[in-house]
Amino acid sequence: MRARPTPPSRRTLLLALVLGGIAAGAALGISRIDVAAAAGALAHAHPELLGIALGLYLLSQTLSGAMWGVCQGAGGVDVPMGTTLGLHWITRAACELLPFGLGEAVRVGVVRRHPGGSRAGTWRVAGGLAGFKALDGAVTAVVVLVIVLATPLPGPLAGLRWTAAGAVAAIVVLAVAARLGGMRAGALLPARARRAAARLGEGAAVLGRPAPARLAAGLGLAAALARIASLGALLAALGIAPHAAPLAYAAIVLAGIVPGAPGGAGTREVVLLPALAMVHGVGAAQALAFSVAIQATALGASLLAGGLALAWLGPALVAGRRAAGEQAPLPAAAGAPAS
Repeated sequence: MRARPTPPSRRTLLLALVLGGIAAGAALGISRIDVAAAAGALAHAHPELLGIALGLYLLSQTLSGAMWGVCQGAGGVDVPMGTTLGLHWITRAACELLPFGLGEAVRVGVVRRHPGGSRAGTWRVAGGLAGFKALDGAVTAVVVLVIVLATPLPGPLAGLRWTAAGAVAAIVVLAVAARLGGMRAGALLPARARRAAARLGEGAAVLGRPAPARLAAGLGLAAALARIASLGALLAALGIAPHAAPLAYAAIVLAGIVPGAPGGAGTREVVLLPALAMVHGVGAAQALAFSVAIQATALGASLLAGGLALAWLGPALVAGRRAAGEQAPLPAAAGAPAS
């Protein structure tokens, strides 16, 4: 007797409707834009400024990789910084090619193929990534908040600055509550889950260590500033006022909250194009050209650097994975599993 197919849950249907609405809105909005004019703007972009934008993007992502390396090292994952930067670029290439943020799963996988990551174990590696994401999210939220508070927003958008401030305050309150609640809930977990949670906490040790946390946050801030400078160079290359770069950065971050196509294509246009039009009076065709240039810069830089990193580290990772199988894992904290 054939089993009946399980109907999709309400949550699945709601998610599909939201993502479908975003995609439809993006398609409808872009279809009304003079694509030929956008292509012309790209064709006449200043090549030297494009090169500067590319270099600043490479710098931004390299600083972000160094931030991840600091967080990882604080959690006891012993991977040299040079190798960490290479693994970061491999991950960035995967993120530009895979949808819904699946590229981040590659990050844990490639670290586990390094002897240091293999000895540390999956939970500690994942904890280092969690600490990195938490600090990076906090730094990014502060930068976006400052941008929103400092940018004169017209008409109904003026209230967004207080919305942003309230959102950041809510995030802080939730983080504190989660930390306190997590400490109490940990005692209620089964022994196996409690050991895994302990190992995860070891990997995220940067969140409880002021010195590496300050260093990582400083690298994250430098990465954000380099990213804004890269966007400013892209804007200037297309003949748009570069002082719109901070707002463009904030719009890209907000668009990135919704998972979607590789590199945020589609959702980015829904947020970026109206923001540039309403605040800085940027034409739709120019804004679309700018968004395409953002995608091309990120994709080109990530594939180039990621490909070089894969060619450099690939054989070593394969050999290191085999060698790691013959080594004992790192000693765990009391009550934590060996791997």
